Amino acid sequence: MRRILAIILPMILLAGCAGNTLEERVFIAHRGVNMSYAAAGENSLEAVRLAKRAGFKAIETDVRLTRDSVLVCMHDHTLRRTCLNPDGSRVDKSFKVEDFTMEQLKRNFVLRSPKEEMRTQIPTLEEYLKVCKEENLLVFIEPKLNDTTGRHYLDIISCADTIFGRGNYIVTSNNFANGVIRDTLGITDVPLMGILYQTTYEDIAGKEDVIMAISTSRFEQEAYAANVARSKADGLQTESHADNFERFDMINNAEIDYVSTDFLAPDWNGQGETVLTVKGRGQDKVFKASEACAALPSVPFGAIYLEMEFSGSAKVMLAGQEFALAADHVRSIRHQVLLSDMIPEFVLSDVSDDFAARHFKVRVVEF
Repeated sequence: MRRILAIILPMILLAGCAGNTLEERVFIAHRGVNMSYAAAGENSLEAVRLAKRAGFKAIETDVRLTRDSVLVCMHDHTLRRTCLNPDGSRVDKSFKVEDFTMEQLKRNFVLRSPKEEMRTQIPTLEEYLKVCKEENLLVFIEPKLNDTTGRHYLDIISCADTIFGRGNYIVTSNNFANGVIRDTLGITDVPLMGILYQTTYEDIAGKEDVIMAISTSRFEQEAYAANVARSKADGLQTESHADNFERFDMINNAEIDYVSTDFLAPDWNGQGETVLTVKGRGQDKVFKASEACAALPSVPFGAIYLEMEFSGSAKVMLAGQEFALAADHVRSIRHQVLLSDMIPEFVLSDVSDDFAARHFKVRVVEF
């Protein structure tokens, strides 16, 4: 990824190939900030703008073809899960994206959201990338096409080249598209990301100018750490996806350059307005922080950040996510969850007799 680093550095402070700190990693809003439609429609232009507001530096989108060969941003091959009828009712049939023209898609469907103002039209790839360019976001483009000739991959690359310039975006896939781009089309100057559990390490690393996507769910801790270490030793950047504490904790203890997520907030670097900060040590202070969070009004769009140095065991509820803490020695953890029309819940329960909170900080931010 040296080519990307050289070009993108003025826009984003990225991590080096080794020894990156947590503050240097780049968070990717997976299909934009949609939070399973709670914040905005999946792969919508509004989800792009929310990602920028929240402090994301990168975004991922999916690409499919309409019947008239227009590239559109849509993950599924059908419209049932991600779309509604224009009147807000559910789409009750598995209509395929490829069976409609672009004009028919825009006329007959809107992207799913409980918020009427967020029920907007399915964007073309060109429309989507233009907004990403306006918001200064690094884009990961995932083709959802089994295009053996590479013709439509060339169309995707041409569209991205026009808006960003060659090398200023990443194509990511289940490794099929990556193989066609490198081996069939002979394109070597478009950065790629390969998904490790779906192929071999050698297959991805051999593509060159590539990011190694290492799954926190497909690999156990030991294998995960070994794959990250091998990638860093070979000078490759790394990516992992996380939406809950357990997987994010794996990332926090590894040299991961890109963190992809649907529900986590990006690292806080001053973005938004801080509406609450409570920090200190000891259980009493922790419980006061819990009371302070409960007293806050619902946050329309924001995040809650937790940092804690502890020993012993306890359960934590953070913005609807529950996870267990257990350590027979002092260890530090952090977690950060997006909020959409939610009271920023923070609750500590099932505290063991030997539990000690040596340091903690809770921050609630509204974007």
